[in-house]
Amino acid sequence: MKTGLVLGGGGLVGLAYHAGVLRALDVEAGFGPDDASLIVGTSAGAVIGAYLRSGLTTEDMWLLAMGAHPDRPAIGVSDAQGRSDLMVPNFRSPVDIARRGLGSAFVLARAVSPFPLRVPALLRHIFPGGMFNPAEGRRRFAEELPAEWPERDLWLTTVDIVSGRRIVLGRPGAPEVDLPRAVLASSAIPGVYPPVQVGRRSLVDGGAHSTSNLDLAVAFGCDRIIGVIPMAFDTVVPPGYVGQLVRRIPARMLSSEVALASRRGVEVLLLRPSAAEVRNHGYNLMRANGLERIAEAAYESTVAALKTERFASFTAA
Repeated sequence: MKTGLVLGGGGLVGLAYHAGVLRALDVEAGFGPDDASLIVGTSAGAVIGAYLRSGLTTEDMWLLAMGAHPDRPAIGVSDAQGRSDLMVPNFRSPVDIARRGLGSAFVLARAVSPFPLRVPALLRHIFPGGMFNPAEGRRRFAEELPAEWPERDLWLTTVDIVSGRRIVLGRPGAPEVDLPRAVLASSAIPGVYPPVQVGRRSLVDGGAHSTSNLDLAVAFGCDRIIGVIPMAFDTVVPPGYVGQLVRRIPARMLSSEVALASRRGVEVLLLRPSAAEVRNHGYNLMRANGLERIAEAAYESTVAALKTERFASFTAA
């Protein structure tokens, strides 16, 4: 049986959520990342997937979320005000703010538009996209991840803002790029971080296409898919109206992808935040404080989910 592990986007909060869910699946159900024939990663999920495929364990990811790893700094190390070192402003003056604001708005619009559009290099230089500097993420990826792709299948999703197409790095026929740069591209949130140049393509976060991209595991030929989707919500224990409204687009996209899997006879097991977890996640998914509580809650909710009837076949296997 081919099992696909789909890891969705969700910022630093999503990283902590993934850490809790994956640790619970490993400890409580005996399912580890190496049991997955394919890992599909989007944004935060791309970061987690790359580290797991490169040798880190679910225990390592858990300790990183807890800020207790003996060899590596915590996820999104923050200052006393809870600001992440991954959110360093890319501007120094009102003029910079205006230029980058216009450029970032354009990048964001291009990321969600399916129509191709080329912009002269001069205009891209005058109005650069990306309000924040990803230098710390770039440094950590380069130091902590190998340049070579892992032997086990790992697909990382991006969107080309020139063509408007989804580009899946790591898939056969994809543009050649080293693993750290691929992770940087898949986590380049449109408008927040600058696009990542790969050949002639300007790539941004694959979450601009879908925060889950579960359909890729269907295309791979998986018989069973485990989806960990931080930006959706558990429909069994849904949040209130506002929580559902904020997460409506990721939830609807995921629903259509699950429907596709069902039509192909693929079993899908979803792990998504409960109503209480959605409240705990809040609206700032790039905050660096309180991540340990998010990981702990994700662990507990996963343990509870594994005891339900919808996971009976998974736990029996």
